[in-house]
Amino acid sequence: MDFLRKKVDSLRGQQPIEVNITTVRKEGWIYKESATVRQYRKRWMVLTPEKLYSFTKERGYNEPPTEEIDLKLCGTVKSADDLTNRLYTFTVQVPERNFFLMASSDAERNEWVAAIGRATTENRRVRSYSEERDYQDQQAIQAATRANGPTASADADEHEAPRRGGTRFQ
Repeated sequence: MDFLRKKVDSLRGQQPIEVNITTVRKEGWIYKESATVRQYRKRWMVLTPEKLYSFTKERGYNEPPTEEIDLKLCGTVKSADDLTNRLYTFTVQVPERNFFLMASSDAERNEWVAAIGRATTENRRVRSYSEERDYQDQQAIQAATRANGPTASADADEHEAPRRGGTRFQ
């Protein structure tokens, strides 16, 4: 319990993060299992090349994140339906914790797993100069598209995820 108290206190003391929109790889609403109560709560997830952040509000960068996962430490990202008995779940495993996340569809889960996996792999690989330039150009195009595109409004209220069956995903 002392560990949890220290973790909560450290999160409270965190400052808002500075999110550069050009570095955001993926963002969207995902349900994240809480560390203490083990309930799934709706979180705005933001994937950057180095970290995966969760926030209580959409684009709530002016507040400290509820979680900050260092992708350099990430060991595995994979489907977790068989571990959670819930559909569309996946896990992000780092040395101190296994984070369980739940998407709203199989396609969305696969997109998140692939994006996190790519970010994890790229963190461990050094790109050549030409690869880095191509990558930066691609990121700039994606950022411009995101900045100019419509944003879907979603209810930012924190609430429990709908219960899904106990069947195993095949």
